[in-house]
Amino acid sequence: MNVSLAIWLVLGACAVAVATDVTTRRIPNLLTAALAVAALALHATMGWSSLLMACAMLVGVLLLGFVAFSFRWLGGGDVKLLAAGAATLGFPDAVPFVIYTSIAGGVLAIVVAIAMGRLGSVFGSVALVLRPFAFKGTVAVAPKSPIKLPYAVAIASGAAAVALSHTVVPFLRLPL
Repeated sequence: MNVSLAIWLVLGACAVAVATDVTTRRIPNLLTAALAVAALALHATMGWSSLLMACAMLVGVLLLGFVAFSFRWLGGGDVKLLAAGAATLGFPDAVPFVIYTSIAGGVLAIVVAIAMGRLGSVFGSVALVLRPFAFKGTVAVAPKSPIKLPYAVAIASGAAAVALSHTVVPFLRLPL
């Protein structure tokens, strides 16, 4: 089994994040900051190009995450954990990490909406976002109370998919 230190760091941080996010719906800043610092320290030992790539991953995912945060699609802790995880994994593993996290987030949203009996309102919310592209005559109503997902679960799933791609499920490895 060839699982790198970077993957173990992300998996460990995600385990703690899942525990706190599920119970409190918060991800501690100390956890995400520690992972980001560990990412930069780890990549600094690998040379300037690795460190610069980790910084680029951190900033790039943070910027994309800020867009998601501004639409209230993700919480601030989720954005910081995803960015720190991407920086830790570096290129090319950060790309499938973000992709698998997004897929897991969609599945998580559907499962939680079904469990809460709110699948219709979730699709109504999606219709509101897509309204400029919708057909004439369609009506969408915003939900009275949004569903707050423990998105650390999706982030941990993305990290687990990357770890599995390096070990027992190599077909998950994306050709980059």
